[in-house]
Amino acid sequence: MQKIFPEALTNSLNQTLSPFYLLTGTDLLLLEESKSQILQAARLKEFDEKNEITITNETNWDALFESAQSMGLFFSKQMMILNLPESLNANQVKQLTTLCQLSHSDLLLVLCLPKFTKAVEKQTWFTQIEAQLIQVNCQTPDVAKLPNWLAHRAKLMGLQIEPEAAQLLCYSYEGNLLALKQALQFLQLRFIDGKITLARAKEIVEQSAQFTPFQWVDALLEGKIGRAERILNYLKNEDIQPVVLLRIIQKELFILLEISRLPTPLHHYDQPLLTNQIRAEFDRLKIWQNKRPFYVQACQRLTYRKLFTLIQQLAVLEKQIKQEFSEQIWFELGKYSTLFK
Repeated sequence: MQKIFPEALTNSLNQTLSPFYLLTGTDLLLLEESKSQILQAARLKEFDEKNEITITNETNWDALFESAQSMGLFFSKQMMILNLPESLNANQVKQLTTLCQLSHSDLLLVLCLPKFTKAVEKQTWFTQIEAQLIQVNCQTPDVAKLPNWLAHRAKLMGLQIEPEAAQLLCYSYEGNLLALKQALQFLQLRFIDGKITLARAKEIVEQSAQFTPFQWVDALLEGKIGRAERILNYLKNEDIQPVVLLRIIQKELFILLEISRLPTPLHHYDQPLLTNQIRAEFDRLKIWQNKRPFYVQACQRLTYRKLFTLIQQLAVLEKQIKQEFSEQIWFELGKYSTLFK
């Protein structure tokens, strides 16, 4: 089996068209672009028919087998895309094994699997096609890999992005490749010389930005309570689930706790958060450069007593949401925001 990232798919397709492709991951942009690239390459090899099926417990496998064995009208070649569930049950494994056994030169199988596990590697359908299989990792790039994805995409678009601008774009659109792709397209249209400075990146980010939970958190870390409340009202109107906000702020509070950890037991709870080793902690935790000033401001403003209180109150809010959810929770979130002063 050959394992590649979507960035290498074009080159792979230019070299050869495999009879089997396995797209693993859940990033919608990467999945759709990978499917599209394979389809384009297949059409050059006269694969004129495309059949995409989502596999469920109600799937008519007999119809799939018939379709796989049929040469189609005018003997056209067929590309079959199967969107598989995260966990295949015993029957689905058996039927998929049968389908793979029906493989022939006029059939191209593209299998989409949300999660690739050790258990999958042992399943019969996988082992029988593994030697001819190309696996494409379509998982959303994490913090460490996103800059490489951005650099590759920018190069394809003829954009020259300054390091600071790249950091801003990665920070602003982390976890949302579709939005990042759209931002790059805006930059390409707006600045025809293709040179993207930090100022130009900021312009596009600010123009296209809608308030997100991450902006709410940034405002809290800065101590800008008024801005945080405006963002919170926007998120409420956008039907953002309060539990999402709790999870995000929980992560940020634990990061604050981690970067300000003391080498010795704490004696005075009212002392400011320790920042002596903050640069090293930022590097260890791989914190975005654009995010670091927010943490610094929070550390300079908060005490350990305040930080522990914020963590405790967050647990109270989570319990309240789980036991008795109501519109009152948004009022409580507003009150909670004021604790960051």
